[in-house]
Amino acid sequence: MIGEVQYGGRVTDDYDKRLLNTYARVWFSENMFGDAFEFYKGYKIPRCRTLEDYRSKIDTLPLVDSPECFGLHSNADITYQTNNTDAMLSTIVNIQPKDSGGGGGETRESVVYRLAEDMLQKLPQDYNPYEVRGLRELFIYSLISSNYCS
Repeated sequence: MIGEVQYGGRVTDDYDKRLLNTYARVWFSENMFGDAFEFYKGYKIPRCRTLEDYRSKIDTLPLVDSPECFGLHSNADITYQTNNTDAMLSTIVNIQPKDSGGGGGETRESVVYRLAEDMLQKLPQDYNPYEVRGLRELFIYSLISSNYCS
């Protein structure tokens, strides 16, 4: 039943239903109660007794999950990052004031290009991209907020 009904309602797509039923067959069995069971490397069912124990366990989970955690190839992250970058740059373009008249002003696209170049110049020479990765959502909101303020 858990495989058929998810996310607060009935699953209507046949392929989604097959996928969820497959997960249910693999994960929901007697072996999930054993100490060696992991949903994915490092993702075990917590053995907690109090709410505070659960909160502590949740705080140890990674901020960003790898695509392999969901059964995807690691290259799926490239598509995800590309889509995020496209969305961020589109947002920057969309929040730029539209040209109201003819002449000599900077285009929205050139403003975005200048902002992107400025961001690249502000990066430290030897930053660790894996540390930065967990901050990406915060960065996007900070960037948009600072753009609104200025």
